[in-house]
Amino acid sequence: INSIKSFMKKILLSLMFVFGATFAANAQSSGDLFVGGNSNLNLGITPDFSLDLPVTADYFIMDGLSVGAEVTVGLAGGNFSADIHPRVSYFVTDEIFAMVKAGAVGTTTVGLGSVDAGVGYWYSLSDNVVVAPMVNLTNVTESLSIGASMGITVKL
Repeated sequence: INSIKSFMKKILLSLMFVFGATFAANAQSSGDLFVGGNSNLNLGITPDFSLDLPVTADYFIMDGLSVGAEVTVGLAGGNFSADIHPRVSYFVTDEIFAMVKAGAVGTTTVGLGSVDAGVGYWYSLSDNVVVAPMVNLTNVTESLSIGASMGITVKL
């Protein structure tokens, strides 16, 4: 029984090492540029239909800190919209990050619009492809809603 326990400990430690090394090899570094998109599911106080197509770009200005933008084209309540949202992401660990974005330029407005915040998990599928599920607080400054999103990004 002791030999089985010892063997299981060795396997568990080996798996933890390989798993940790995989994430460390795919960590975000200064100068990295990621481009992608995401899908959103938001539950607001008022049940409005909307369909958005966001495209994102993030540039790592230092290890674990990126600045970028999200350009969104959408349809809400029969009205077309186009928005630009500057964003900042900070990685607490190699996998867990917090993101804040603000509406800056919209179809009918220029200036600070909505402010969104979220927490996500950065999962590397390969050295250049990442999926990132997130929990979002949308439109923090007006009619708050909570949602989930799934992003996919590619390192250029």
